[in-house]
Amino acid sequence: MSLCRAARSLLAGLMIGSLGCAAEPPDLLLVVTDTLRADRLGCYGYAARTSPELDAFATGAVLFERALAASSLTAPSHASIMTSRFVGQHAIGSHNGTSRLDGEPTLAGTLAAAGYDTAGFVGNFVLRRSTGLDTGFARYDDELPDVEPNRPTYSERKAAETTDRALAWLAGRAEAPIFLFVHYQDPHGPYLAPPPYDGRFPDLAPEDGEPLPPLGAQEGPGGVPAYQVVDGDQRPEAYQRRYAQEVAYFDESFGRLLRAVRARGRPLVVAFTADHAESFGEAGYWFQHGHAATPELGRVPLLLEAPGLPPGRRDELVHHVDLMPTLLELAGVPAPEDLRGLALGPYLRSGEALPERPLFCDVGNELVVYSGDRFYRRWRPKGRPEARSFAGTFRWSPGVHWARIGDEPALRQAALRYEEERREPRPVEALTETDREHLRALGYLEAEKPE
Repeated sequence: MSLCRAARSLLAGLMIGSLGCAAEPPDLLLVVTDTLRADRLGCYGYAARTSPELDAFATGAVLFERALAASSLTAPSHASIMTSRFVGQHAIGSHNGTSRLDGEPTLAGTLAAAGYDTAGFVGNFVLRRSTGLDTGFARYDDELPDVEPNRPTYSERKAAETTDRALAWLAGRAEAPIFLFVHYQDPHGPYLAPPPYDGRFPDLAPEDGEPLPPLGAQEGPGGVPAYQVVDGDQRPEAYQRRYAQEVAYFDESFGRLLRAVRARGRPLVVAFTADHAESFGEAGYWFQHGHAATPELGRVPLLLEAPGLPPGRRDELVHHVDLMPTLLELAGVPAPEDLRGLALGPYLRSGEALPERPLFCDVGNELVVYSGDRFYRRWRPKGRPEARSFAGTFRWSPGVHWARIGDEPALRQAALRYEEERREPRPVEALTETDREHLRALGYLEAEKPE
């Protein structure tokens, strides 16, 4: 018996023991979409028909109403998804494209060692292979042929081409179970969906919002960030309409991908989430992310479908760090030690409630600890050495709402312990000049000052 066939036989036996229903290890599909608000999806209550493919998928899946991102930045969140470690505990840390994974066991690496054929396809520059997020993938496609209109030195890849490449890889797969990870850049700004999506939702929002001036910078309150400005438009409802068009554009690609993976005819586990959300006026910030870790940016969609999991809605808090142990358990693959997340499968199969626990959203200069319907926010304003903090409550239906309350001592202590244990990120070994141009365009490196 070959090594691969032996691994598949072992996986099959583990799967039978885990779920009691599958005769072979399942394929795994993990889809992560950039900058997607849960409340802009039909399955999360949005009235416009932005997501028919996801909504159809959700009818047979577990939908988590209260899912948290590890960060409101792309690379840190993906590192937490792939390692089941919070942002302060993995080597990428809160840096977004200038640091790399170093030595942590990864989801892809664990599955590859168990006989899975692994592939990743990404559309964002900060997920390029030099950040170490390719660890464990036999194929990692980070070729980015498109140029963002407002930042010509920043490259990306749109949803349709990412899907085409993933399907081309899929067509060549044979016996081994697969782990396919697909990252979609859409609906990351600027919101410019291609035809025919660019004409959709003409009546989505009344055009009576207060005008928003262009900021002239990539972030900040009270206006539209420079990279988001389209045709000089200052109407907030116009950008919300364009955002909905981008969601619809991505959704079509998700459906096309899912149908192709299902066509393999194997048992299938599918997980869908976003790396973070996007601000739509909360705290005065419009159409941007990365500046905070509060609920409007920390809430993400999370849907999970697998053999043996009863579909339905769950309202406990779950987190990006839960994805690695959950997918490994559903595949029947033993998890590495010291993961920070929970394997959700046993709770979902039994109907048992998840334990309440502190969960962290971290952007470096700001940390928010969540538990139940409460949170504790600790941050350092730019240019000031002292930290500020407050506690709050939040709810996510309808929309995202949060308010300050008195102190939460347990969450405050959890935040302080987290900060004490924070590790230093490992820098990318050598940033090329092209890397530097990309990162400066994104605002993650300051423009070099002349000597």
